[in-house]
Amino acid sequence: MMRARHLIAAALLIALPGMAAADTATTQALQQALQRLQNAQRSGPPMPSATLSGLHSSLQMMTRDQVNPALFQVDQAIFNARLAGLYEQRQQAAEQDRLRSLQRLVQSLTRQHQSLQNEYGRLREQLASKTMSGAQTQHLQAEIQQQQQMLQSEEQRLAGMAIQQGATPIPGISTSPLTAQPGYGKALTVYAQVRAASDGVHVTMPVNSLFGSDNRLSADGEQRLRAISGILKQTAASEILVRVAPQPLGANVATQRAETILRTLRRNGIPDKVLALATGAGLGTGTAELLLVNASPTP
Repeated sequence: MMRARHLIAAALLIALPGMAAADTATTQALQQALQRLQNAQRSGPPMPSATLSGLHSSLQMMTRDQVNPALFQVDQAIFNARLAGLYEQRQQAAEQDRLRSLQRLVQSLTRQHQSLQNEYGRLREQLASKTMSGAQTQHLQAEIQQQQQMLQSEEQRLAGMAIQQGATPIPGISTSPLTAQPGYGKALTVYAQVRAASDGVHVTMPVNSLFGSDNRLSADGEQRLRAISGILKQTAASEILVRVAPQPLGANVATQRAETILRTLRRNGIPDKVLALATGAGLGTGTAELLLVNASPTP
């Protein structure tokens, strides 16, 4: 490539003796054009052969027509346009390189994120299956008990505040035991939508507020059901029906999630004799519901 550059420069310099009769301005412009081409060859990647050939052709025409300023200007414009095209091609190529580099970086970060998610899931499974013993177990149990006591205290305080504030009775449902003491409904509205009807009190929540993407109760879901359980203990519902709307993830997913909610309520102290599963047909998409049949506040 360097040898080719010297040959082009030598060929143009051979023609320079004719410049004595040429216009001074065209001679200077020709020398500047030659210098610009040499700079372009030195400062960037190798030029495509067609582009380099076109630039050489323009320089030869400028050398030939330097004695005629009008023709020289046409040749110079062609040279400038071809050189500008070269710079634009290089700029586009550089932008494409940057874009590909960013795409590779995004793909790499995506893989790292997925790897970390997988590792996190694996560690959670190990933690769930690992048996702790001795002082570590006792310390952990003490912490859990302390947190439960604090949470129960807050739930009771919240329920008490709701009872004191009261709630506006729902028109047409004045005979419902729950609306006679609307404080429980007010407390439940902190965690779910509450609607009293002829068949009981409907406590409705979005499924995604309870479950994570792995079909397990999320930490927020556990806390929400624990708080709701604390309020439900203060009612005397003869039956609590657990319902989950059909899920797009599969026919069994709704049943599995309903069973998970039921077991959680049982674990939080709701008597098993009042808990039952029911079909989720008719529920809005993406919702879970607790239907409190004959709900009434305990003395």
